[in-house]
Order: sequence, then C-alpha cells, then structure tokens
Amino acid sequence: MFDRSYREKVGGRSFVIPIINGRKTYVSEPWMSEVLERLLALKSGAFIDVGVNLGQTLLKVAAIDPDRTYVGFEPNPACVDYAWKLIQKNGLKFTVVPAGITDRTTLLHLEMFREDDTDPSASIVPAFRSNVVASRSVMVVDPEQLPEGTLPEEVAVVKIDVEGGELFVLRGLLPLLRRARPFLVVEVLPPSAPDRVERQVELERHLAELDYRLFRIRRDDREQLQTIDPIETLGIQTDLLSCDYVFAPAELAASLRN
Repeated sequence: MFDRSYREKVGGRSFVIPIINGRKTYVSEPWMSEVLERLLALKSGAFIDVGVNLGQTLLKVAAIDPDRTYVGFEPNPACVDYAWKLIQKNGLKFTVVPAGITDRTTLLHLEMFREDDTDPSASIVPAFRSNVVASRSVMVVDPEQLPEGTLPEEVAVVKIDVEGGELFVLRGLLPLLRRARPFLVVEVLPPSAPDRVERQVELERHLAELDYRLFRIRRDDREQLQTIDPIETLGIQTDLLSCDYVFAPAELAASLRN
C-alpha cells in the first residue's frame, strides 16, 4: 500500500503524521495534553510511556517539551514499527523499546479484540475481554533487567495505559518509583470481575506503601479536562469518563492540588 504523510498541529506545534500500510496515529484526548503539561511543569526528569500504541501520548510530550527525555515501551511490533517512523519523520530524539513492562522478563500472549493489528484495546491479561479475535507472543521485561542507562535516574512522569495490566507494570516499576518518585498517569478500567477487583486492591496497597496520593481526572464527553480531584480510594465505579488517574508522591500532592 502506498505510504504517505500529512501535517497536523498538536498543542500549537506542527508534526508530520505518516500513513503507513493504512496505519496512522490520531490526535485526540485534549484532556491528556493539559494534564501532562501541568505535571511536567512540576517536576524535572524523563517521561516514561508504558503502552505507546501509535504514539498518541508521544506527540503530546513532543508538543509540550521536545527536549524532554522520552522512553516508551510497547510490546506490539506493528505499533513499534509505526512509532519508530513517527519519531524519525519528526526528527525527535525519543526512544521506544519493543517490549512491555512487568515484574518478570518473559514471553506473554497479547490478546486482540479487533480486526486491527494495532488494536489499542489489546491486553496481556488472559481473557481480559471475551471477544478475542487474535493473539500473538510478545516480550515483556523486568525494568531491573534492562541494559544500564535505558531508564534515566531522574523521572518526572510515568504514563501507564495497558488495558488491565496496571498492577503488573507497577510491580515492575517499584524500584524506580521508590527512587525517582515520579507522577503516575494511569488508566484503571472499571473492575467487573473478581480478579479485576483483586488486582485493583493490590494496586492501591502498593500505592499506599509508596506513600502516593490518589487523584481522579474528570473530563467531559468532548474529552475536555474538567478537574483533577483528590480521592481516598479508586472504588468500584463504571463511568468510563472517570477511569483515568494521577497518582502523586505525597511530597508533591499539595502542588498538584494548587
């Protein structure tokens, strides 16, 4: 298929958006841009993007601060191929590692739920959804086993969007979270089965042990940011417009409130 590209503005900056074998990234979720801009203004250090997909967040970071160190992790090879080309086309000095993050280095099955090899709803959690249409073996890594220097010592923000695998990512990142104390921007989909509830409970336990504070991101149906509200617990809720969170180290929670 003929590959081509076009230009689109993200946060006031113009980027080349390649179309490769019919794949392209979409500029969406303006609420995320505003959240990231606020957080990156509060803390110096790298941006770690767990779940790059087609580079939606990658472009937001590049629009806010193109000189910020960016390290992304993505297990789906089709997405990695696109993200690498997106970086190249825009002359960015960003890094995408072709692997996911968990607390162990191994091969897992990435289950897909759409007839699309870059399916953003794909998950490494077995039977996370019932309508699996395909699966492929992908690499996941324990960050402590990465080559030295892959992850910077100073980290400002970690974004985690992994369709149910948040707990496994958090476990893998525990040493980094203790050392660097970054903000976390995490999607936690509403728990609807006992195993999902158990993972959410353990996720909250780890955050409490790390002395992190919980904030819910509220947005409207036009994807505009409304508020970032402190909460005591994630709770059991079903509103898909309220399943994104900021987890802030206690020492930075007051600055986020302000």
